[in-house]
Amino acid sequence: LDQKIFSKHQKKQRMVRVVKMVSVFTVISVMMMMAKMTEAKNTTQCSSSFNFTSADGQLQVNGVPFTLKGVSWFGFETTNNVVHGLWARDYHDLLDFISSNGFNAIRMPFYLDLVLNDAQPNSITFYQMNQDLQNLTSLEVMDKIIQAAADKGLLIMLDLHSFEAGTNLEDGLWYNPTHPESLVIEGWEKLANRYVDQWNVIALDLKNEPFQTTWGGPNETDWRAASARIANHIISFVSDRFLMFVEGTSDSPVCAQNCFWGEDISGAITLPVEIEIENKLVYSPHCYGPSVAYQPYFQDPTFPANMPAIWDAHWGLVPSSTGHAAVLGEWGGQEEGIDAEWLSAFVSYLQKRGLTSQFFLVP
Repeated sequence: LDQKIFSKHQKKQRMVRVVKMVSVFTVISVMMMMAKMTEAKNTTQCSSSFNFTSADGQLQVNGVPFTLKGVSWFGFETTNNVVHGLWARDYHDLLDFISSNGFNAIRMPFYLDLVLNDAQPNSITFYQMNQDLQNLTSLEVMDKIIQAAADKGLLIMLDLHSFEAGTNLEDGLWYNPTHPESLVIEGWEKLANRYVDQWNVIALDLKNEPFQTTWGGPNETDWRAASARIANHIISFVSDRFLMFVEGTSDSPVCAQNCFWGEDISGAITLPVEIEIENKLVYSPHCYGPSVAYQPYFQDPTFPANMPAIWDAHWGLVPSSTGHAAVLGEWGGQEEGIDAEWLSAFVSYLQKRGLTSQFFLVP
């Protein structure tokens, strides 16, 4: 890992000051590969030249291990219907900021209805900035940003964050009464088709934090089976080139110690997700420190020495047990007090386990 990511006075602090709307997820990639991506302008050539896979417990591109380092740019999942910050900055400036700070990927959350019905962005300033976004729909703006990211060699992961704008705290399953599974699949198929030839869109996060699901069990809550159905539909009817990110549950199998939403992927060790192209499956837990939610184990007298065994139980042993990469979709905390202790222990754990692909969330 690049230790500067975790320095109190370096990249993280600049990220918080300059772009508060951007939150960070982590990719150190093979530099020669990224240079080629930046130079490549032919979409078809790029999409066929780079094969992103999940094998031997790690992410790979063309069989070479690599590590994600990027930012999660929120906004398309909110009532703004567009990435945040365009009320103050030109999107090219924000992409320059991401790239110049050593990041090379973006996680882009969205809500389902925006994809199904498109929408109109409502928080873009056009005076002396963003002028090429005037009169565009939300999806057309997404097109522009993704292509501009491609021009800088930045990878993209699309994340189904909620069904309606801003409802992610309510959407604990992969469907709801007004958005059945068939509609979710329809939305993913539409979006995947839109970017099937866009070389830098490499991954799909199938559902953010499905906290009301189970790993196995009844059909109406079985996220393991549902994630496979969604992934297999995209593979069969759109393309087999995308990485499929599957997040965890919140307590299935039952966590002996409290799990965060999306953190529990322990069930994959005995009941793995089965998709048609096995090396496209990536498990993606979320994990936080005390400032996000105070768990009992943060009060243990041995803290933080007690944490590695807890992380092992929740998700840390999945790569070595299943052969699939585990990429942290969200993690973080404040760099002060007990949170600083947690961060230090967490980074040491990631290094020890070789879990260097991650999305780091800036508080």
